[in-house]
Amino acid sequence: MSGSGGHIRLRLTCVCLALALLAYVGLTQWALGHTLFREHPGGSAGSLPLAANSHPEDASKSINDRMLFFNRVPKSGSEMLVLLLQWLQGQNTFRHIRLRNSVRRYLSHGEQLDLAAEIGEKIFESAEPRLSFDRHVYFTNFSTLGLKMPVYLNLIRDPVEKAASRFYYSRVTPRPGAVTPAGYHLPAPPRFSTLEECVAAHDPECVFISGQKYDLSIPYFCGHEEYCRELNNKAALNTAKRHVEHWYPVVGILEDINSTLAVLQDRLPSFFDGVLELYYNQLLAPHHNRNRHRPRVSEEVEQIFRKNLTTEYEFYDFIRQRLSLQYQTIKLPEG
Repeated sequence: MSGSGGHIRLRLTCVCLALALLAYVGLTQWALGHTLFREHPGGSAGSLPLAANSHPEDASKSINDRMLFFNRVPKSGSEMLVLLLQWLQGQNTFRHIRLRNSVRRYLSHGEQLDLAAEIGEKIFESAEPRLSFDRHVYFTNFSTLGLKMPVYLNLIRDPVEKAASRFYYSRVTPRPGAVTPAGYHLPAPPRFSTLEECVAAHDPECVFISGQKYDLSIPYFCGHEEYCRELNNKAALNTAKRHVEHWYPVVGILEDINSTLAVLQDRLPSFFDGVLELYYNQLLAPHHNRNRHRPRVSEEVEQIFRKNLTTEYEFYDFIRQRLSLQYQTIKLPEG
């Protein structure tokens, strides 16, 4: 009898814990909604209101066009674009906000709620009619949280150049100022000083293997699901393309920064009006944030990486073609 009674007590405890968890989740959702959905006192950027329809097919009704979210792909010229946003915010009457960063770019559902709550706090505090945000983070579908989506923006670069940039940057700045999540362990100090040495030794830092998980470009457009980080996963590639078409009016290419800025000025004038003039007057070179001491990638290593980064190049070519078509529709002023 005592064993049976203990079993009953254990089941009751589990039920109580389950009910408590459901109550917590419900309270968290309510608190988040209360924070995000209050009317802004100035009637400006306001809130991330409830999405009437969270399906991408009806994206125009699910987007808050007064909010821009730059979920930056690392080592792709993102600091340059952030600098331009900071310079433009005054003349275009918006406020740019740098969100808290983290060494881990993929988030649990709870961490996605925290991200939305942080954005909501900034919205409520701000009096500007429009807001832009930036953070290194994978694509977050706010509509699955019952919220309207921001206008997404990103910038990518040639996958080989990106890999090389990250390799050499890590030897100068192993871990730029970012919050370290609980349980995260810093990687061991780098063993090799050149990319060629690293590749020749088949070191894990420089080897890309299909099916393994990497922090490359596609996850920033695919999302937080495990498969999004799997190299050469076709489902991840297709999801990333679909998200670009529905949520990203512009995805730029670092190697074609002139077309990128022209398309940004044309497609997102509320934030980027005047960006071409500002860029040419203030920044002297397209690769403003380039590591000028970085060695060139050898032809042998480039061929190895191109062979292994198949879907990354498919995605890069897709974005490049899309940007080119967008640029062709623009009528730029003469001179």
